[in-house]
Amino acid sequence: MNLNTWLKTEVNPWRHNMSDNKVNITINDVLHSVDEGRMLIEITDELGIYIPRFCYHEKLSIAANCRMCLVEVENSSNALAACATPVTDGMVIDTLSHSTKTAQQSTMEFLLINHPLDCPICDQGGECELQDLAYAYGKNNSRFDLQKLTKPNDDLGPLVSTDMTRCIMCTRCTRFGSEVAGIQELGTMGRGEASNISTFVKQTVNHELSGNIIDLCPVGALNNKPYRYTDRTWEMDQIESVSPHDCVGTNLYMHVKNNKIKRIVPMQNENINETWIADRDRFGFDGIYSEDRLTTPLIRVNGALIESSIEDSRRQLNTIISSLLQSKKTDKIAALISPSVSLNEQFIFSNYLSQLRIRNIDHRINQIDFSGDTLDPLFPHLNIELKTIGEMETIFVIGSDLRRETPLISHWVKKAADKGASIHFMDIALREYHFPISDYIISDTESLVENIGLVVKAATSIAKMDVPQYIQEQLNILTEPTATHHQIAQSLFTKTNTLLLNGLVSRSHPNFSLIRSYINILAALTNSNLGELTSGANSVGAYITGCIPHRNLLGQSSEPGLNALEIASRHHDLLILYGLEIDDCLYDQLLSETIKGSKKVVVFNSFMEPVINDHADIIIPINTTYESKGSFINLTGQLQHFNQELLLPNHYYSNEELLTDLVKERALDTPNFNDFIKDLESFIDQSITNRNYIKEFPVKTSNSNPVETTNTFNMYNIDPILRRSKPLQQTKESKSNT
Repeated sequence: MNLNTWLKTEVNPWRHNMSDNKVNITINDVLHSVDEGRMLIEITDELGIYIPRFCYHEKLSIAANCRMCLVEVENSSNALAACATPVTDGMVIDTLSHSTKTAQQSTMEFLLINHPLDCPICDQGGECELQDLAYAYGKNNSRFDLQKLTKPNDDLGPLVSTDMTRCIMCTRCTRFGSEVAGIQELGTMGRGEASNISTFVKQTVNHELSGNIIDLCPVGALNNKPYRYTDRTWEMDQIESVSPHDCVGTNLYMHVKNNKIKRIVPMQNENINETWIADRDRFGFDGIYSEDRLTTPLIRVNGALIESSIEDSRRQLNTIISSLLQSKKTDKIAALISPSVSLNEQFIFSNYLSQLRIRNIDHRINQIDFSGDTLDPLFPHLNIELKTIGEMETIFVIGSDLRRETPLISHWVKKAADKGASIHFMDIALREYHFPISDYIISDTESLVENIGLVVKAATSIAKMDVPQYIQEQLNILTEPTATHHQIAQSLFTKTNTLLLNGLVSRSHPNFSLIRSYINILAALTNSNLGELTSGANSVGAYITGCIPHRNLLGQSSEPGLNALEIASRHHDLLILYGLEIDDCLYDQLLSETIKGSKKVVVFNSFMEPVINDHADIIIPINTTYESKGSFINLTGQLQHFNQELLLPNHYYSNEELLTDLVKERALDTPNFNDFIKDLESFIDQSITNRNYIKEFPVKTSNSNPVETTNTFNMYNIDPILRRSKPLQQTKESKSNT
């Protein structure tokens, strides 16, 4: 922790010895009334009294092994570690005494005995806690004229670099593994001066949150490998941003120099991601500098793509649309938009098509079953705050590879499990989780819907209440629930704070609509909270802005058009793709054939891909979210603006300007985004507050023609940027899925 940020701390959640009893203690001759049993360093942090530290971290357990926080306590023969000393009534502490300063200076002197003098080349320079404290508490001269001890460096993989001679054995990284990640990929080896932080038998660090050890390390022992030896921290601008890779809305800082992102670090938000970010949020941005980046508009002339201008590209697109409208072929126009583009873009794009009466628009490119569209909520969401997941007593996760779909939600579930919550899973595969699980039902894909139905059936028998006849008739078709089904249902009934999480495996299921109905009925029966995970960073925004075929802006019903699967299964006179690639789609082969068979294909994208290069008629480059200003709505309905402080280069042409000019060229009404935002907050609040759980079944429970899905899930392959991130593609996760 740097000196200028040490006040931004909170009580460590690992310390449960707080008491309602107050005690009086004296710190630096001032009397304070504080909670009995709390650690002294927590009290001083809250009071604005600084005590230096290395091993202490507010999110980790107490180690007390660096000894930097030694302070004088009356009636104690030696200085005591403030991080491991609970306050008691009448305690007298002096953090400014000669004894305190001598203890802290001696500790610093010992820590520096073997530390290399390589600050000028160390990536931690300028933000190093050891540098700061050595300046404030160290001595000018060393009394030790000895050969410095050196330690070997381990290869921890493509994301984290090691310089273990700099390590001061604070053990923050090892405690992070065992307490936050749940798997101790790093540990302490050896004894005495031979002690070292390392992996077991030359393993790499592979956990999806492993990059956080870079931020935790108070010295330069663990560093960002792709960033190594590139830039100094004081040379970069810090920009507040939001992750574009999942529905959580992780807060982060982009460090930018000369309009280029150099690295990404966490931004603390206790309601969403605490102080952690997933590795794909940290290293994914590298993909925007891929060699296949689009920079110039292209138009196909006589079978070949030639460079064009933005103006000509827009004009040609509007000409094609005008021709089809005059021929009354509106139904022959279709559009797919990415669920990860900004709310601003979705709003303008949807409005543009809506004014042209084009209803074949969708963003749900990872969904197969649309039979429940008429039952759709106004938008899929989680009806509690993310941090509240950690307070749940029972959590039931259905159809989700949770660690890979949403690493931060998996982290919150682990926090609940660590507090004793009962965690239950129902999935089509046995997956590795690093927290206790009470029940795990493994089902094949076809039986997943039946198994969730059996939990509902068990719940109705436990509730001993009458359910609507149509629900009972559907349940009567099923077999009898097993003891495990009853146990899950019983756990949902007996606990007060319960949560059902519906994952992306369920969303891509051929019977997704029926699964969702069962889960909603179960939530209503057990009075549970409910969350529905979605693909991309802004699926909620896509629903609200009308980027779906059966709804207009703010949930207004409309005459339905073609859904994503129907769009990908037919040939069109005009197909528009905005911000997505074929590999983003669950039914990638179908979409590829549609692109090849459609008469005209217009693509708005940041990258080139082979099928587009061969078959697109107009290709218009757009900026990635990392280079744009905009907004996302996460799965709890929280609107978050990103990159608002970003300094844009000269002659910058934003995606919003591109789409707005497209609207203006047709002399259509220009939508007012600010007016939309004014109505948005109340719309979201009312939608989440009114828990109108689905209590009906879809008219049709399966697709008549089964869809072949060849796209396999990989958490570093879910969008165009991650697929091009070189550090992430070198990880074990990526290599095991290729």
